[in-house]
Amino acid sequence: MDDSTIVAVTLGVVCACGLLVLVMAMVMLLWLRARRRRQKLLQDLTFDGMDQSKSTKSAPTSRSPSPKQDKRMSWTEPTTSKKAIRGILVRSLTADRIPEFTLPPERVQPRSISLEGDQGQQFTYSHSPHREYLNAIKPDLYSSQTTPSEDDDLSGPDSSNGRLWYSLLYNPEVEQLAVTLIKVKDLPGRAPNNNPRDPFVKIFLLPDERTCRVSKVKRKTLNPVYNETVSFAVSQTEVIKRVLRFSVYDVDKRRVRHSLGHVIVNLKDLDLSKGDARWADLETAVQPVSAMGDMQVSLLYLPHNDKIKIGLHKARNLTHMVDYSNNMGAYMRIQLMYGHKCHRMKRTLAVASSTEISFNESLSFTVQGRQFDSCNIIISLMLTFPGLARPASSRRPAAAAAGSSRGGPVSGDADVEYGRVALGPFMYARGEELAHWQQMLAHPKVVSTKWHALNNGVVQSSSP
Repeated sequence: MDDSTIVAVTLGVVCACGLLVLVMAMVMLLWLRARRRRQKLLQDLTFDGMDQSKSTKSAPTSRSPSPKQDKRMSWTEPTTSKKAIRGILVRSLTADRIPEFTLPPERVQPRSISLEGDQGQQFTYSHSPHREYLNAIKPDLYSSQTTPSEDDDLSGPDSSNGRLWYSLLYNPEVEQLAVTLIKVKDLPGRAPNNNPRDPFVKIFLLPDERTCRVSKVKRKTLNPVYNETVSFAVSQTEVIKRVLRFSVYDVDKRRVRHSLGHVIVNLKDLDLSKGDARWADLETAVQPVSAMGDMQVSLLYLPHNDKIKIGLHKARNLTHMVDYSNNMGAYMRIQLMYGHKCHRMKRTLAVASSTEISFNESLSFTVQGRQFDSCNIIISLMLTFPGLARPASSRRPAAAAAGSSRGGPVSGDADVEYGRVALGPFMYARGEELAHWQQMLAHPKVVSTKWHALNNGVVQSSSP
């Protein structure tokens, strides 16, 4: 076959394919048109059937429609004809007069007769067949009884820090001291708008500061009323040597406690057998009052010499001195501690013991600046028996220092420790002792003098 024959055959095939496609398109167009006509015819037939049956699609066409019922009227047809009432507009139906009616008989409570007894007591008697004469009503039984917390006869002049009411009663049979916290009044509000507080009270029986009684927290008030009673177990001979302390605190929204004031009560000056209510004004600073006594100490820090000068001035209110003989001697012992180990110890001259003792001596220790966080100073009031007192020495012998690392005395085994005061950082001291130490470091070359309460309620022997 030559090229002309191939071209002719190819052209014929292409023409045949094009003609076939055209025929198929015409057939598809005719089929679509016929389908559309058929659908339109079916729709017309369906709507004609619905109009004749007047029914919905969901109801069958064979069901007859429901009979039409007349609407029910709320008023009856008048007997007159429609022509008579045509054009008349009825606006409202009114009566010519109010109908007559009668009220039921009123129930009236029987009349009561008020009688008065011989002693002014009144009672009520009712003429009811179901009531009987009970007895005269006694108003005294229903009158509000005043409690000690409501008694304001003990109030005195106004207080700027607040006032606390309490009562004390000691039972010698069970050896218990009952302390009743009645109320606190006129507490200062929270700044700046004098808002109410959430106060509570801690009760301490000094010199034991580890054990305390805590009251409930009263919400949003500056005049809380507690009426709570707590008890302390203490012997009859020891109760007069103790000191009671009330500490009032406030708790803010961040659960932080703020000190509002304190009340110090010395039990030796009170009658504990009556339980009378008393009051005292709150003091913002805790006075160093102890059942064992107080000690006046001064501190001076000299940074250029790395020295601490400790001044020992006086000791007062030494109530436990009455338990010892009058011919005993007393001296002050100072220990420079690193942790729980005694590094250096010094003492003052021995003087005659009494309830008021004056020493007026000054001792110094060398302490490097980096060692202030790890060292502390313990000042002890020591009692020595006659014939055992020794002159003051600036340093301990090496043998004595090695044998009494626990803080033993220099004078001898018979010396006893009456009480002590610990001064140092937060690791070793609290309260006024810690504040005194921090004040010394914050103001070098300035003498700081304060009174401190002697602790260790039980007199302990200082021998190792």
